[in-house]
Amino acid sequence: MDNLAEHLRRVHNKTIDGKDIHEPAEKPMKVDTENGQILNITACEETLEKGVRLAASNRFRRAIEVLKTIPEEYPDIDTVYMLIGTLYTQLNRLEDAFTYFEKAVKADPDYPAHWYNLGATYLHRGYVAKAHECANKALALNPDEEVKEKVENLLSAINELLDLELANKPDIDPETYLKLEERFRRGVEFMENEDWDAAIEEFKYVTSIDKNSAKAYGNLGVIFLLKGEIEEAEKHLKKSLDIDPSYIPALRNYQMLDELKEKIKRDPGCLAELKDKLEMGHF
Repeated sequence: MDNLAEHLRRVHNKTIDGKDIHEPAEKPMKVDTENGQILNITACEETLEKGVRLAASNRFRRAIEVLKTIPEEYPDIDTVYMLIGTLYTQLNRLEDAFTYFEKAVKADPDYPAHWYNLGATYLHRGYVAKAHECANKALALNPDEEVKEKVENLLSAINELLDLELANKPDIDPETYLKLEERFRRGVEFMENEDWDAAIEEFKYVTSIDKNSAKAYGNLGVIFLLKGEIEEAEKHLKKSLDIDPSYIPALRNYQMLDELKEKIKRDPGCLAELKDKLEMGHF
C-alpha cells in the first residue's frame, strides 16, 4: 500500500483530469438527501479534515472512528472509504481494509486508485484472479502516471506469483489458472452455503483441467461425505492423497472417514454433526 503520508495527500486532493474534487465553492453548504434529511457538506468536510489530521498523527483508530461518522450521502464518500481502508491497512486489519476499498469502488467505480487498492488487498488475501481483474480495470480507466506505475508493479507481482504456481503445471497457462481459481473459489462458496451439487460441478470442472489438484479432489471427498455417499467420498479423498500424500486436510478427513464408516451406516443423521469437523481446502 502507499506510504500513509503520501496517500493522505493524494486522498484529500484527488484529481480527475486536473480538477480538484474538493472545491467548496462549487458545493452548497447543505443539501437534501434521498430520505429528506439535510446534509451539511461543510460539517462533512470539517470531519474529513479532522480524520486526516488524526491519521497524520498516527492516531489511526481514532481517525477511523471520526471518519465513520460521515454520512454515506456525502458526495465524496468514496474518498472517506478509501482513507478508512488505508488506515485499516496500517493496523494490519486487511479484511476490514478490503471492505472499505470495496465500498470505495462501488461509490466511484471510475476512479483508478480505488481499483488498485482493492486489487492489492485481494492479492494480500491470496485472490490472484480478482487482483488481476482489478489491476486491469484500473489500467482501463487511464490512471495518472503515479497510479499507473503502482498498477504495473501489482501486475508484475501477480505474474511472478503465477510463474511460481505454474512451474509444476506445464500444461496450464496463466489465463487458465486464473479461470480455475475463480471456479475453485466459487465451489468453496457453494460448499459454505451447503449447495452441494453446485459445488461438485465447480470442483469437477477444476479436476477436468488440472488433474493434479489435490485440493479439488479433497473438497469433493468432503462434499460426498456430507451427502452420505461414502464410497464416492472415500474414492476422492484417496485420489487427493495419491496426488499429494502430505496434503493434511485430505489426510485428516480420510482418517475420520475410516473411523466413522460404521457409525454413519448406523446413523446417517450424524453427518450433520461432521460439517464443522471436516477440513476444506482453499485454492
